[in-house]
Amino acid sequence: MQSLEADVLGLVSSPTRMQILDLLRKGVDHPDDLARRLELRRQSVDKHLLALHKMGIVERSAVFLTDRRPRIVYSVSGPATLLLGRIEESLRLYAMTKANEYRESLLVLDDDLSAGRLDEQVYEQRRESLEKEYAGFLAWEKERQKR
Repeated sequence: MQSLEADVLGLVSSPTRMQILDLLRKGVDHPDDLARRLELRRQSVDKHLLALHKMGIVERSAVFLTDRRPRIVYSVSGPATLLLGRIEESLRLYAMTKANEYRESLLVLDDDLSAGRLDEQVYEQRRESLEKEYAGFLAWEKERQKR
């Protein structure tokens, strides 16, 4: 089971693959369209789609258009849709918890400054340190709020 977890998490940890999955969930289904939207070479998109297909994260099918060759299109598989939803929800909760932890740390820091337990220079250093430590979580939370 650990190997499967590592394989799946490795696949979805790629920012490019996550962008592909996001576009697939929005209805963009052909590799040429994905490549154009992501400003990638078609070969690169095909490589990512193949890896996602091998793990069952995406499905492919042929669409038969009149007077043309069939088009191979992709979609996120049903089980992967559920998995991605759970991953996103877990990440949202984790980032929210870390953002709250940051805010609580700031309150303690502010209280320490107000009570005279810290001078301003130490306060600024610790605040800057906290901002750096939690920057990724705060940015993720802010980005999710925009959506």
